[in-house]
Formats: sequence, structure tokens, C-alpha cells
Amino acid sequence: MTTIIRKGFLVAFVGLLAFLTFGVFFGSSSAPVKAATTNPAAQNSRNQHASVLPTQGMIPRGTLYKVNSVPAGAEVVYYGIEPIQAYKISLTDDTWDLNFYMWYRWKGPFDPVGTTTFDNSSSASTNYSVTYSYTNAAGQEQPITLSNGYHYQLMYIQAGFSNDFNLTRYPLDNQELEIRFESTTYAFNQLVFEPDPSAGKDTGFGVADWNTQGTSYRSYMKHYSTTFGNSDSGTQFQDWSLGTYTISIQRPLSHFLAKLLLPLIIAMAASIMVLLLKSEHEISRLAISGTGLLTLIFLQQGYSADLPPTVPLVMMDKFYALGYLVVLFTFGRIIWETTQVFHHKRAAENFILVDRVLAGVLAVIFLGGIAALILF
Repeated sequence: MTTIIRKGFLVAFVGLLAFLTFGVFFGSSSAPVKAATTNPAAQNSRNQHASVLPTQGMIPRGTLYKVNSVPAGAEVVYYGIEPIQAYKISLTDDTWDLNFYMWYRWKGPFDPVGTTTFDNSSSASTNYSVTYSYTNAAGQEQPITLSNGYHYQLMYIQAGFSNDFNLTRYPLDNQELEIRFESTTYAFNQLVFEPDPSAGKDTGFGVADWNTQGTSYRSYMKHYSTTFGNSDSGTQFQDWSLGTYTISIQRPLSHFLAKLLLPLIIAMAASIMVLLLKSEHEISRLAISGTGLLTLIFLQQGYSADLPPTVPLVMMDKFYALGYLVVLFTFGRIIWETTQVFHHKRAAENFILVDRVLAGVLAVIFLGGIAALILF
């Protein structure tokens, strides 16, 4: 009867581990997003100048459309950005800071300088500072007029921004440092932001502690579900031009290999290699295996401190979930062998060959699992 009870506990234990592992790898899911209802006539008019984009999650409010054409009579504002320094990239707070030059060039009566705002600025990370290159005698912002008839203003800006960083593949993640801005006064049928063709794409800009992949400009039409109380403008006051500038960055591979993967592999190697010790060294085997389990817990807490407290499951968590499963299996195997030898049911020599094969199998499972998670 005792043997049956022990086997029952063992089966239950293995089943629980399998259930937890399955939940970690496949349990996360996202609920379907309900599409917003729109006025058919307004939607047909909107489709003449823009087409909807799958940008769910890029912005907290509104729906983005790709700009196909500029509405008749709308003023085109060309913009450009020259980054100087990006710093204080915080995955915990989803914030980052940037010092940069920004210019506007336009023809028409609408001055975008005083009516444009950064909709993802973060005053919590730094004080917003703007220095205008062209001012009047009183020191107030005043654009100049170029020889080709365009109005022009250049600004030096120091500001903090907030982005919803995607950490699903942490620590092999790619991030986008994005600046988003729009007019607070003129709707899409009045003013449209377009990247300045002379701005180009900067491939030489660097971000400390990251690999920079390049920069890019994009222009969208942003649709809101409200007219902001402006009954005179109707549905036209729901659509606004949104300009963006993005710096694409990638975490260095050396950070993952040296600071995260190497300590994990060392801890796992020590935990698996206890199977190479004979069963008669049960105290050493149990001590090393238990220490390996505690080491995994502390290592996971170490990198988790750099992430938001409510971040969903990241790829590194899956590495540790696999490691926990292997270590707990090894720990359970050692306890079972110790019991068998202590009660003289089997000799310690009977486990030597099996344990050596099992150690190799567990090592292959762990390393293969990590490789599969990285590739797929």
C-alpha cells in the first residue's frame, strides 16, 4: 500500500509540473478587440485620402490610417528631426529622453509651431525645454520666410517621451523610440504633416548601450471617436494629421550571452551534474540540487528588477520555467533514489548508468528548449 501511495504522489507531482509548464508556455492569450462603429458617409470620405492600418497598440487612443493623398485645400507642413542624444531608456517606466533639433517648413496661413504638441511626451522623466532659432524683438517665436516662399522655423528640444515597449522577446528584443506629434487646432482637412524630403535617414546615430538599426519618418491620419464638442466642424473634426519619427534599437547580443544566459547555464549544469554522483552521496546530491533551485530563483529576480512589475511573460521567463522543470525533476529523482538505497531495495550501483544517461538527456532537453524558444 505504501508503494502505491508513493507512486501516486510521484505521478501527481509530475502532472502538476507538466500543467504549470504548459500554462507558462501557452497560457497567455489576448482578448479580441471590438471594432469601433463609424458613420458610413464619414468613412467613405475618409477612405478617399487614407487607408486603415493594423496598428493596434501603437497609440493609446484613436485609429491610424495611412495617408494616400492630401485633402484639397489642406496646408502641407514638412517636418524633419536631427537627433543629438538619446538617453535614460527605462523599460521599467516605458520612458526615454531625447535632445534633438526639429524644423517645420510650410506655405499657408496656419502656423504649426505654436499649435503642435507631442502626444507621447513624458514630463515625469525630464523638463520639457524648447529653444527657438528665430524670434522677434521681444524674444517670442517668429518663423522666417525663405526665398522660395516657405515659412521656416528651427527648434532645439529637450524632452522625455513614453513608449509602450514590447518585452515579449526580452532579452533579445528590438525596441522603437518613437516621437509622435499632432496639431491641437487644425484638423486633417486643414493641415497635414509630411516628412521633409531633405531630412533623409540617419544611419550614423548611436544610442548608448544599444545597437541602433536606423531611423524612419511616417505620416498618418489619426481618427478619434469624438468631435471634441465642436458641433460646427462635424465629423471633419474627428480626423487629425499625426507625424512620427522613430529610432529603431536592438539589445546587444553580448548582454544576453554574458549576463543572462551564462549564469543560467552554469546553475543548470551544476544541478544536472549531481546525477553523476553515486547515490550513496545523498547529502551532497540533495544539497547541490537544492542550491541550484535557489540560485535559479535569485537569478530570475535579478533580471526581473529591470522590467515593469506587471509585465507579461517574457522569453527569459520561459527559459527559467524550463530550468525549474528540469531541476525539480532532478531533485525528485534524487529523493526517490535515496529512498530506494536507504531501504535496501536497490543498490547504489544500479543507478549509475541510468543517471549518466538521464543527465545527458536533461541537458539536451534544456539546451534544445532554449534554442527552440529563440528560433520560434
